[in-house]
Amino acid sequence: MLVQSKRNTYLYIKMPTLIETIQSECLQADVSFAVILPEGDGPFPVIYDLHGLMRGEGLYDPSPTKRTFFETATSPFKRETVIGGQPFTSIDEWVNELGVAVVKVNGGAGWYLDSPRVEKSQYESHIIKELIPYVEAEFPLETKSREAGAIATATERSEVAIIGNSAGRGISGHSMGGFGAINFLCRYPELFSVGAIHCASLRFMPPDHHHGSYIEDLMSDEELRAAFPDDFLNALLRPDLKLRITVGQGDDPRIVGENRTLHTFLLENNQAHVYDETPGGHEYAPYGWEGVAWAAGKLRASRRDAE
Repeated sequence: MLVQSKRNTYLYIKMPTLIETIQSECLQADVSFAVILPEGDGPFPVIYDLHGLMRGEGLYDPSPTKRTFFETATSPFKRETVIGGQPFTSIDEWVNELGVAVVKVNGGAGWYLDSPRVEKSQYESHIIKELIPYVEAEFPLETKSREAGAIATATERSEVAIIGNSAGRGISGHSMGGFGAINFLCRYPELFSVGAIHCASLRFMPPDHHHGSYIEDLMSDEELRAAFPDDFLNALLRPDLKLRITVGQGDDPRIVGENRTLHTFLLENNQAHVYDETPGGHEYAPYGWEGVAWAAGKLRASRRDAE
């Protein structure tokens, strides 16, 4: 399979995993990420998958997650879980079977937020204004608009992404990445039609659990409450949204409680969603990737409905 971008041409015998680097003005750094494409010519629906926190001790470091993480995260590994009756033995095989591209996003330790305190920790703007527009202009994805080939500035790229087809774009996340996925689903409903979170650490949820894992370095309690007001989750109440929430039964009681609170809020407001408390604790596999598979199925169903 031959995949061509504006900068490079890649030749692969089987479906490719591309470890790319983008120069980010928002993060003032070169940022690595991974793009995993199915076999075929596309265009493909796409899921942006947000990783959890990689660091937990020491001073806050705004630098992006290292390239080696994405090389490891996209290498084949064995697993026993079966999705839809078919065994999957590597991430590439999952993506090929699902027919949906997956982008492994670089979130560093930045909680997928724009920090008013740390200049180089503007991860929300990086993803929305830089990463998504770049990926969707370079690769054969269903979300790109006709204007995508003529992008120039970060503002113009952001506008192109917003114009693009949200029915072909989903988002998933684990732990800190689940926080980021909910943040993006609420703030950018025009961009994402499908979301899946596993063991999401929803630190904006009441009661006050705002401290820990660097989030207090990014925002004060007052700044976090201002960014996530009491009505923030109302943006999830929309008929077009497909949402899956899972949390490990043995996870931290705070995290289990936050996900149950989110589930209760959606039930009380008659918002359709899937909720499950899974075996295990806070680990990503296998249920994080099962969320990606679920989201892929919903995106493919939306494509069939559109046809």
